[in-house]
Order: sequence, then C-alpha cells, then structure tokens
Amino acid sequence: VDILDNFGYFCPPQAVPLSLSPAPGRWQHLCVTWAAAGGSWRSFQDGIPRGRGEGLAPGHALRPHGVLVLGQEQDALGGRFDATQAFVGELAELHLWSRALAPPEVAALARCASPEHGDLLAWGRAGLELHGGVTTLPFDPCA
Repeated sequence: VDILDNFGYFCPPQAVPLSLSPAPGRWQHLCVTWAAAGGSWRSFQDGIPRGRGEGLAPGHALRPHGVLVLGQEQDALGGRFDATQAFVGELAELHLWSRALAPPEVAALARCASPEHGDLLAWGRAGLELHGGVTTLPFDPCA
C-alpha cells in the first residue's frame, strides 16, 4: 500500500513478512495492525496471529485527506500503474482504525462476533472512488 497525504509527503512502501497464505476459493479474514509509536506490526489470518515485527515506519503520522491505493502497486508517486500487477479477486468489509487492534478484537472480528466498524474507513459507509473496472455487489461475509 502506498500512501500520499495532503501535504504531498510520500511514505515509501516497506516490505515486511506478513506470513499470510490466503487460500483461493474461500472467504478469509485478513488483518494487519500497525502502531506508529514504535512501528510495531502484527498480521492475522482468520483471527490467528501469523507474523509480527518492529520498526515499520516508526513515528510516521498519517495525515487526513490522503490517498489509499488498494489492489494495485504504484510504479511512481500518484500513478504509473501496471495492469499485470493488479489484484484480481473479491474484497469485502475493509475497515481502517485510528489505533492498532488488540488480538482479542481481531479474533472477534474474524468470528463475526463483533459489530465494530473502522473509525477511519468503514466498509459501505465511505465514499470510495472505484477505477479500472471495479464493481460493487451486495455481500455480507458473516451471513
């Protein structure tokens, strides 16, 4: 994910070993948490911890009104997308929080036992701009 905030500051992507292994053909709950204070991060698959680390963009603040690019790698700031590097699949219930969720909260979300929605971005409540043939369909992965 590349992030460009409203002041034009670019946070270069960093690679971390998320240790996620999504299986094709079934819905899965994937979650990555990150805390700016020390750059600590965790990855979860179906509520189970898979990876963790420190030092991922420590102290970096994400400012409001930025751009979040999903499903496509940027080869240059603000564009130069390569269609062969695009995500192909389905995405549901994307939420972003202003804090790192605790492991029990992630597990509850994965079990559909929590009605909580992201306070920065809540699926179905955000005005998203869709590009490149993306379509929206009604779907509830917890139904």
